[in-house]
Amino acid sequence: MARKHPKPIRAKVQPGHPFFEIIERAYEAFDVPKPDSTDVCVGCCMEADIEADFFNPPIRELPLHYLQDWFFAAYDPEGVSKRTWSYLLPRILEVLAVDEEPANVGLEVSLNRFRTGDKDLWPSQQWAVLDDFQRAYLDREIKRIGGECLDDAICMFGLAGWPLNELFEQVSAQSDRILAERFFSDWCVGRPSIWITAFWEQPGNTEAFNFYTSRDLYERMEALALDEGTDPELAEKALSVASVIQSNADWAQPG
Repeated sequence: MARKHPKPIRAKVQPGHPFFEIIERAYEAFDVPKPDSTDVCVGCCMEADIEADFFNPPIRELPLHYLQDWFFAAYDPEGVSKRTWSYLLPRILEVLAVDEEPANVGLEVSLNRFRTGDKDLWPSQQWAVLDDFQRAYLDREIKRIGGECLDDAICMFGLAGWPLNELFEQVSAQSDRILAERFFSDWCVGRPSIWITAFWEQPGNTEAFNFYTSRDLYERMEALALDEGTDPELAEKALSVASVIQSNADWAQPG
């Protein structure tokens, strides 16, 4: 029998957490049989005792370090099977919900081992959970100040197959105040620059940059900064964001 790691399970959503209901629905919707394979490199990348014990704990009790070891392992560039991904997905969503990263290399690659954001690949009950999780998670990240940059979360969903135009529409739907606070935190603390994560693939990075440097976003920040009713501290932040946009936007360059 494989030796089980004595470390705690970790990264569990507790009752009262904002994502508790969504995660409970995820475990119900993705209550699928255990797979026959981990769909990653066998006998090499994962720790031997973790690999041997990986499917023994119930999915709700899969230790975080087991999941992270699985993410560390090499896999087929085409991705993993839907069967394996469906089994692991509720635990992956739970880990993300409590601000942990399943993949130690970066948040951005947490959901891209299968086309998680492709609506056509999922039954309606499962897609409803995925759609609700994506919207709740991105809403939380837009309103968060500090920590990972917003672009990292957008990239995570983009790489997983969610349409980029829909993701950016969710960002645009937020108030000018929220966007000014978020982008000031991401772009203007320290050396001013627009943050684009290196995990983007073409054309995603271009689309992201075009959104961040859009005339519409610039005009929203400028209007907020110049509005006499805006708190002076917020106005200063909005002006800083507008300045960063203007210095990077093609439409604002002489010529």
